[in-house]
Amino acid sequence: MTLLRSFILALSIASFVGCKTNDFSHDSFGSVFLEAPESTSSAMRLQVQLAVSGLKLYVLPKALVQAEEILATDVVEAGDPDLRQRFLLVQVDRDSAAKIMEYSAKAIGKHFIFVVNEDTVGIMPIEQQVVDGNLLFHVEQKGMSNDEAAVALSKKLNATIVKLRKLKDKEGK
Repeated sequence: MTLLRSFILALSIASFVGCKTNDFSHDSFGSVFLEAPESTSSAMRLQVQLAVSGLKLYVLPKALVQAEEILATDVVEAGDPDLRQRFLLVQVDRDSAAKIMEYSAKAIGKHFIFVVNEDTVGIMPIEQQVVDGNLLFHVEQKGMSNDEAAVALSKKLNATIVKLRKLKDKEGK
C-alpha cells in the first residue's frame, strides 16, 4: 500500500505545483483504479484493502480517473426495491467516460476501486459496460455506516471539486 500512497501523494503534488494561493492540504482527492487481471505480473499491480470489510484486491498502478477528471459526486439509492442501498455516484468528464466505457467492456467481472487520498474507500463491480460516465460505488469508512460514509465523502469531494474548478478557471484566463 505504501507504493499506492506514494503514487497518489506524488500525483497530488504534481497536479498542484505552483498553487501558492490555494491550500489543498485538507482536501479529499478521489481516483478510480481498475482491478488488475490475474495475468498481470506482481510488479505491475498494487494491493489495496477496504478499511471496514478488509477485502483485498490488486489494482493496476495508474489511476484510470484522476481527481481533476471527476465532475461531481452525489449519494443515490439503487438496487432491487426490497434491497435498495445508498451509493456514492461519481460522475466523470467526457475523456474519462470514454476510457471507462472502453475498459469496462473488457473487464466485466472485475471491479472499479475508488481511492480517496491514500485510503481505499469504495468498490464497484463491473457487471456490464459503463456507457454514461456514472460510477456507483459501495463505500465504507471506519466508524461510519455505508450511508454516512457516502454522504461524508460526497460532501468532502464536492468541496475539492469546486476548488479545482476555480483554480482551473483562474489558470485559463
